[in-house]
Amino acid sequence: MKENFLLKTDGARVLYESVKTLPIVDFHNHISVDDIAKDRRCGDLYELWLAPDPYKHRLMRICGVDEKYITGDAAPYEKFEKYCEIFPYVAGNPVYDWSRMELSRVFGIEKIPSRENARYIFDSANEKLASPEFSNNGILSGFGVEYQSPVATLLEDISGFNGKTVAPSLRADDLLAPTDEFKAELTEKTGIVITDKESYMAAVCVMLDKFNEKGCRFADHSLDAKFFADDRNGARREMLVNLGNEYAKRGWTLLLHMNAKRRTSPRLLSLAGPAGGFAAVGESFDIAAIADLLGAMEERGGLPDTVLFPLNMSDQAPLAVMQGSYSQDGVPSKVQLGPSWWWCDHTLGIRNTLECIASFGAVSQFIGMTTDSRSILSFVRHDYFRRILCSWLDEKNTSAEWELPAEYLAEIAAKISYGNAKLKIEK
Repeated sequence: MKENFLLKTDGARVLYESVKTLPIVDFHNHISVDDIAKDRRCGDLYELWLAPDPYKHRLMRICGVDEKYITGDAAPYEKFEKYCEIFPYVAGNPVYDWSRMELSRVFGIEKIPSRENARYIFDSANEKLASPEFSNNGILSGFGVEYQSPVATLLEDISGFNGKTVAPSLRADDLLAPTDEFKAELTEKTGIVITDKESYMAAVCVMLDKFNEKGCRFADHSLDAKFFADDRNGARREMLVNLGNEYAKRGWTLLLHMNAKRRTSPRLLSLAGPAGGFAAVGESFDIAAIADLLGAMEERGGLPDTVLFPLNMSDQAPLAVMQGSYSQDGVPSKVQLGPSWWWCDHTLGIRNTLECIASFGAVSQFIGMTTDSRSILSFVRHDYFRRILCSWLDEKNTSAEWELPAEYLAEIAAKISYGNAKLKIEK
């Protein structure tokens, strides 16, 4: 790819040079910890690049590729070839950019995938995958990942996390309405017999402390479409308030992922599973309910640092305003709009996020980028983000007449690219 990809001005290119080699702090993803612990090796490019990526699968479906070549029984190379065949026709989608960046950054392959060069790309990448430095962890080290936080549920085995460079991010949705089976396993792990809300929270706190010892600094909850409307008796909200207080005690940051409409096609759900790439964006979220939720945490025992991830872009502006609604002495951006997420992590979504935070808050305090991905190759998205960020900052400094000296602009770019997220893991 062009060295100056997405960097349209001299100012943007100079600014990018100041941040491009900064380490990566990826505070929320779905990378396999077992693959890291075992330093797994992929057998071919399909296994590494296409099999675990529902973004690519979704585009193949949109372009009319038979499911046989996506999640079906076709041979790995046949599936890979089908993706290459449709690739030139998905230009404009961020997956087009990410795919090219992945091939370029990891394998040095600069060709645009197509039916004509599929075999060349497949064989060239496979030759490199056979060498020792292209193991799972070898690829990760090539991205400069200083810290990453793959998700783990409360009852998962977290022994594979080293607590320093790889620490768990608690995936806590199942804590809000625990099943009998969940409570039985929680009792087994903690020795606390669960008979009421108090004993349940006591057992949960034992496990939270175990996560804390493993370096956990983030807890994630999904507030899917109609979360509050479906919570008719308020039980899930009440539990989330209690958990928020516990996260605050431990200095964790709460990540609220909002607006996902996860159930669309029953047919694709049965074929591809819940992470198959067919989810949609829910309607605009209940902003008043979010404000009430955070206010209740603040009143009852402590509001954790909170990052709001709306999937519906219409919610970005009102949620960005909340950066000033829960301020505390000495705490930058106690509550803030998070990075563009899922269907929004493209040029349009990232620029809109930056515009909203700058217009309604202080963009210098933005926590920056995280991949939220299952693929280790997705760490190229930090570079993608930094390029867009530097172009946007230079544009604002010139056309919007900020007139900031170069050293201030570089400091802001570094804080957003690395420093602000680093502060969250050092709390």
